[in-house]
Formats: sequence, structure tokens, C-alpha cells
Amino acid sequence: MSALEELLGALSRLSALEKEIKAQRALLIAEHLARGGTWQKAAEACGCKKQTLHKAHHAMVDALSGICNGSSGEKALRVMQLLHPQAVDSLIIKGHVEPQLVPVNGRLRLVLRRNPAAIASDAEFPQRRRPRSVVQSEGLQLRAVPLSRRGKT
Repeated sequence: MSALEELLGALSRLSALEKEIKAQRALLIAEHLARGGTWQKAAEACGCKKQTLHKAHHAMVDALSGICNGSSGEKALRVMQLLHPQAVDSLIIKGHVEPQLVPVNGRLRLVLRRNPAAIASDAEFPQRRRPRSVVQSEGLQLRAVPLSRRGKT
């Protein structure tokens, strides 16, 4: 692998990390606001101006708040779709999630539904290959940390 290819690979990994950080920041800000916090306090914690933080994250935070305050039974899937669309795409490909168009207030809306039969089938025959929990690069080791489990909202 040439030095140029290594640099491009590192840039790609960095981009993925930046997307994950942005998603996690939006999730934490939404939770902070839901518990009575303010944009000002969140900005102080992030070390930036309130307007800068709001401009960068308000759309995602508003969408997260709308999902969590809604009555959907599949809130976790909708949050995943917003924050990690590639993960939801892989669940759809596996058959664990079924996308459906449902009329809501006179408009068709995409709804994600779990497929318990497909999930149970995969649980009976687990794959032998375990996912990598550690991403390694020269001199750098990052451990994949699962999101904490939160109470149902």
C-alpha cells in the first residue's frame, strides 16, 4: 500500500469518526435540553458560542426531540436511522427491519418495523465471525464503545 493510499484511508476513517462525534453530540444536546438544560450551557460545555452550536446541530436535535416526544413504537429504529443510516441499511438488507410506506395525515411516511422472525432466525444460528471491537492504526488504538442503554421514552 502506498503512502498516498494510507493517507486516503486515514482521511476516510477520520471522516467516519467526525460523523460519529457529530451524531453523539446531537444526541447529548437533545438529552440535555429534554432535562431542562439550555443551548447556552451546552455551548459552554462544548467550548463554543451558542449560535455556532445551534447552527451546527439544531436540525438534528429538533428531529431527535420530535422522535422521542412522538408516539411511535419504533423510536429506537427512527433514532438509529437519523444518526446511523448505514447501520439501518444493513439491518434492512439482513431482513431484521422492514421499511413500509404508511399514510399519516394524508401523506405517505416511511415507517421502519422490526421483523422478529428474521431476528429470531439469526439468533438461532449466530455467525461464527465476531465483529471487531477494536480499530487499530499505527500507534492508535480505539475501542468501540456501545451506547448506554436508556429507559424507554
